[in-house]
Amino acid sequence: MDYKEKYEELKEKNRQLEKELETLRSKIEERDDISRQVLIFEKFADMLPEMVYEVDLSGKILFANKRSLEFLGYSKEDLAKGIHTSEIFPENYKQMIEKLRELTAQGQVSSNEYTAKKKDGSTVPILTYTFATYHNDKITGYRGVVTDISRQKKYEDQIKREKAFLEHLIDSIPEAICLIDLGGKITMINREFTNLFGYTAEEALGKDIDDLVVPEDLKSDAIHISSSTSPSNTEIRQTIRKDKYGNKFDVSVIATSITLNNEIIANLGIYRNISVEKKHQLLQEILYNISSVALNQFDIENIYPAIVNELSKIWDTNNFFIALYDKTNDMLSLPFFADEKDKFYEIPAKNTITAWVINHNKSVLLKEQDLKVLEDNGEIDLVGTPCKVWMGVPLKADEEIIGAICLQDYHNENKFTQEDVYLLEFIANQIAIAIQRRTMLDNLILARQKAEEAAQSKQQFMSTMSHEIRTPLNEVIGITNLLLQGNPREDQMDYIKTLRFSGNHLLALVNDVLDYNKMESGKIVFEETLFNLSDFLNNIMRSYSYRSRDKNLGFEIIKDGDLPLNVIGDPIRLNQILSNLLSNALKFTREGNISVTIRELERSINQSKLEFVIKDTGIGIPKDRQRLIFDSFTQASADTTRYFGGTGLGLAICKKLVDLQGGEISVDSEPGKGSTFRFFLSFGIAEEKSSQDQPPEQSDDYSGLEGKRVLVAEDNKINFFVANKFLVGWGIIVTHAENGRIALEMLEREEFDLIIMDLHMPVMDGIEATIIIRKSDNPAIRDIPIVALTAAIMSESHDKIDDLNINDYVLKPFKPRDLFDKISKHIR
Repeated sequence: MDYKEKYEELKEKNRQLEKELETLRSKIEERDDISRQVLIFEKFADMLPEMVYEVDLSGKILFANKRSLEFLGYSKEDLAKGIHTSEIFPENYKQMIEKLRELTAQGQVSSNEYTAKKKDGSTVPILTYTFATYHNDKITGYRGVVTDISRQKKYEDQIKREKAFLEHLIDSIPEAICLIDLGGKITMINREFTNLFGYTAEEALGKDIDDLVVPEDLKSDAIHISSSTSPSNTEIRQTIRKDKYGNKFDVSVIATSITLNNEIIANLGIYRNISVEKKHQLLQEILYNISSVALNQFDIENIYPAIVNELSKIWDTNNFFIALYDKTNDMLSLPFFADEKDKFYEIPAKNTITAWVINHNKSVLLKEQDLKVLEDNGEIDLVGTPCKVWMGVPLKADEEIIGAICLQDYHNENKFTQEDVYLLEFIANQIAIAIQRRTMLDNLILARQKAEEAAQSKQQFMSTMSHEIRTPLNEVIGITNLLLQGNPREDQMDYIKTLRFSGNHLLALVNDVLDYNKMESGKIVFEETLFNLSDFLNNIMRSYSYRSRDKNLGFEIIKDGDLPLNVIGDPIRLNQILSNLLSNALKFTREGNISVTIRELERSINQSKLEFVIKDTGIGIPKDRQRLIFDSFTQASADTTRYFGGTGLGLAICKKLVDLQGGEISVDSEPGKGSTFRFFLSFGIAEEKSSQDQPPEQSDDYSGLEGKRVLVAEDNKINFFVANKFLVGWGIIVTHAENGRIALEMLEREEFDLIIMDLHMPVMDGIEATIIIRKSDNPAIRDIPIVALTAAIMSESHDKIDDLNINDYVLKPFKPRDLFDKISKHIR
């Protein structure tokens, strides 16, 4: 080889070397570029919040970013030493490798759930998104992103549990539930839906709800659940539905929608069988109506058609009757009888099927053959046209059988069932009670009418007796008062005083009887009057100290502690209580003393409770009689009236007066040592007034009426004589009218300043005359003051006085001072 050839050869090798050098330089630059890209990728991956990884084809982990290492519990040193995917996914490694090998094209991503094992051995669910890395169109490894789905898994588990719970809950609900899509197709049913309608889930799912459960004749009126609901509307209705076998029954339907973001996504139908409720409701309605009719109808005969009308809501009552049994005559009366074939009103009970039911106290449902067997056995004799079926139950109230109620049919022996018997039994019990209640009510009304008539008669009798007894008493006491004013001789004075005492004693007895009658009728009214308690007690002291002295008895009133000066109450009734107790004490005490002690038990701002203790040294009361002495017409022993007199009403009146005012009364007594009566009453407290503010005591001055013209309407001549004597003595010009008609005539002719009007007069009484006076067109007559003078103290007389607008009244026998004060108060 010559030099030139060698040169060319060297030159060629040099070109090859330069080319290889260029290739090598290019590869170095490419590798540097890859390294730079890897470095950039790794730095960028460390900045991401997600977990990023890279593995080679053998499964060795080439890279894991900072978030991945922290999540799995590894360090960079661990990564440098080498971590294989089989360590991270020991349970899923093979599955994972298979999934990676399925990545055969660029842009292909594999998403999979695995369970990763951390360095500490704990496991966690993850989701991977993996893609292959390529170089020169060849797969060099795999990169991906890992997401921790432990929270998501927790939520999913919770949702699964809640779903299972909800499904169990829906299946446990006693209502039938179905879920319906927007097209009206069933997507879900619960167990009760199957129980109610008979359709299994396989039979119901995908079917139209209305086609399954709505009867043909009701489809036009049915609730279309898919079209009747809106996000804000729930429809509730009671209607009729059918089951798989065509049986119809009453249901309550609730149609509502399920919404998401205010948009309906499905509809819900809830069904409840209310057939039993409807039946009970109808039954309650029937029973209520029967009871109402029994209470409201005045004629018991009107009850029976109402009963039939109610029973026709359940059964055909064209062949129906009610039989009432008269045990005394062994007869059956038929207050209601409806029948296609026969007609009866009353029949002998013997051997009838109705009597058989009553005697055996047994409800029956008998078909034609059953009736024949009973007749063949001699237990019954059939009366009337034979029927196909007969149902009867006894009418029983308070264990007493009063009759029977029966239904029958001439055409269909299956017309009634045993359930109808049970239902008729229940209704029959209520009917029996209603009939008995109506009968009892009729008896009560009759008894009440008789009682009211008796009470009215008693009231009228007492009013008449009051007038008839008080009228002569008025004459006796009035004339006695006139005699006392006539300066009688000393020997006449004893007679006159004795006469006045006897008259007043008789008046007290009459007042006791009449007062007790008023309290028994509940028509007594208590006044609320301001009075001076000290003056009241001083009057009691003056009155009873004389009477005590006459029997050589000591008498004292003890004011224990600080008592209120002025109190508000009824001084007349308080005086009546104390007078009755003190009169008894005087009556039953032969020696020793009598005392009245008053003390204040408690005091509030405007009320004071006072206790009154009346103590004597009399004959005493046996312990076994102490509880009875407050009863009407009762005394301590049978001979008390014979030895001491009295009506036995005094203590009964005391107790009633105390009780009616909210107080209490009691007795403590020992025979031979005396008795102690205690009672307390509450009084209002008035402002304390000085003695200067107290009203002046009544004097014996009867001046101020001189020249006044008074018309006295009084039919009794002696009563007029007594009244006229006092009136004339006071300077009054008196005109007498013997009845109300004459009084009216005199009013038309003359002018008067006041009328004293007796309420009980012949021709025209004072009540009728007063009505005419108050309706007069003449003001001088219409407005004239009228003071009633009456011997009747019954409550209805007072009511009439109030209605008549009478100014006041004076009770016979009157006290001169009372009559004078009433005239002075009202006279023109």
